[in-house]
Amino acid sequence: MGSSKRTGKAHLSDLEWEMYPDPHGRPTSPVQIIAPDNPNVLNVQFPPGFEAGEHWHPFDTFYYMTKGSLRFGDEGVFGPGAVRWVKAGHAYGPEAAGPEGCEFILISFGGPIGLNWADIDAPPGASSAEGPLTGRALIDDTPWEVFEDPAGRPTSPVKVLSSGVPSALYVKFEPGFSAGEHWHPFDTVYVMTQGALQFGDEGIFGPGDVRWVKAGHSYGPEAAGPEGCEFLLVSAGPIELNWSDLLEPPTLQD
Repeated sequence: MGSSKRTGKAHLSDLEWEMYPDPHGRPTSPVQIIAPDNPNVLNVQFPPGFEAGEHWHPFDTFYYMTKGSLRFGDEGVFGPGAVRWVKAGHAYGPEAAGPEGCEFILISFGGPIGLNWADIDAPPGASSAEGPLTGRALIDDTPWEVFEDPAGRPTSPVKVLSSGVPSALYVKFEPGFSAGEHWHPFDTVYVMTQGALQFGDEGIFGPGDVRWVKAGHSYGPEAAGPEGCEFLLVSAGPIELNWSDLLEPPTLQD
């Protein structure tokens, strides 16, 4: 399911649905396991009207809504193109799917997503975390800006959805744009939404493909296809662009 232990790839249409296990036997929902470990990435499906009570996760978690609508307690309703993040140990909910149900990609940085019911396992809280405990953004409502590169090399337009922990950008590569070999300081997940993008010898990724790469692993070049591409980029920490020919990747020093 990936080109090495440091990178991985999955196409949603190739994955089987299975019921998410709950040790307490409470009703859960179907999931597709995109990445099983760290990062842990799932595609989740809530049937119409499904509700999950107040709960918390042991690691920072990121939602990307792709279909339908989902209400998060008093945070409001989230629909397609909305992203949400929540800090480790912060209890929230209930989550209530709308009349059409919903689907969303769920990313956990640090380990398995886990499902801890707040009425059974007291949430540890996230008072020591920096910044807000939850956050949201809508891709369509976020303006484009140029991603700043300290080395002054050409970059691409991005929408900054979250600049904290976790961080998220929505990225657009123009037709034929290429980014040389580089690395990021934190574990990073790509969710392809439009067009095609080649990652070095890992192959071509298109809509419905999800890719993850471990911190410090050098890869590339990234080359957009003739129609360009767009993708969601989510990272466990600030998304920095480190060119491998300027700064040696940490994994080469292992």
